[in-house]
Amino acid sequence: MIRHRALAGATVGLLAAVLGLPGAALAGPRGTDTRLCAIHPLPLPTGVALGRAQAVDPTGRFVAGIGSRVVDGVWEQVLLLWRGGRVTAVDTALAEGVVGVNASGVVVGNAFITARPQPWRYQDGRPTDLVVPGSVSGAWVTGINGRGDIVGFGAVEATENAIVLRWPADRPGAVEVVDVLPDATATAVLDDGTILGYGRESLGASSYVGWMLRPDGRLTLLTMPGRRSAYVSAARGGWAVGGAGDDGEEGFAPVRWDLRTGATTMLDPTAGSVEGVTPDGVVLGSWAVWRDGRLTPLPSADDVSSLGSEAIADNGTVVGWTNTGRLTPARWTGC
Repeated sequence: MIRHRALAGATVGLLAAVLGLPGAALAGPRGTDTRLCAIHPLPLPTGVALGRAQAVDPTGRFVAGIGSRVVDGVWEQVLLLWRGGRVTAVDTALAEGVVGVNASGVVVGNAFITARPQPWRYQDGRPTDLVVPGSVSGAWVTGINGRGDIVGFGAVEATENAIVLRWPADRPGAVEVVDVLPDATATAVLDDGTILGYGRESLGASSYVGWMLRPDGRLTLLTMPGRRSAYVSAARGGWAVGGAGDDGEEGFAPVRWDLRTGATTMLDPTAGSVEGVTPDGVVLGSWAVWRDGRLTPLPSADDVSSLGSEAIADNGTVVGWTNTGRLTPARWTGC
């Protein structure tokens, strides 16, 4: 089993198992000022007992996630779509994990079909498999942009490496292999077609670097001075976020890159793993929002034992889940 199979379970939490990144955090300190930051539970359809919101489009209108219900004594998952105060459940065998949704309501995610990873797209009321190159043993999507371009990666078992994949919006049914770095993974695609991710600078290298590939073919490496490895987990507008550190030591610290100037900023590590960034440079951590150097914990009710953020819209709307003994989808505003 090659290294990238370890990433299939949660592409937003990239390298969680491999590089020791933190996962979902306990609810933040109660004493922090959160008067403008409010939580709004998202409704669940009748019969759906559990759920988590996993993606929000840049405008904040569309939210997508996964729910669970019991049918004939067996738990099964459904795709959940929220718009305004309404929620829709979609029955599909592909409902295992949502990665992203764009402003047109196109949703992408990943599933396992007959023990094989299968990326999918939900558009115009219909879920469909995304075509996968025959050279890969499995593929995963990791991002979608405003025009519908999708990116991800494929596992090449013969070489134990990964390759970058792109599903172009203007050629439905097609998939492209993008030549970037050896053993490379794409994690985000900007609206202009710029792809970002991480990979090795050379075959056999033990460390990773972040990278940005412009539509004209220009490749820029994203690193952090004084740190051996770096990875990109999300990007939006002129910003990218991820982590940097030294393999096998104290884990990876959260980092933000200014894609226009190349400047790097180390973020408050108490925010947890970085889950997203807005065009204004606001960074979403696993339980808090980092804005202009100030960390605002996501609030929750007293009976919540833990919470997790999953995505952030351009207007700062955050989606994720809370845990009161069962997972409940949630949305935060004003944070």
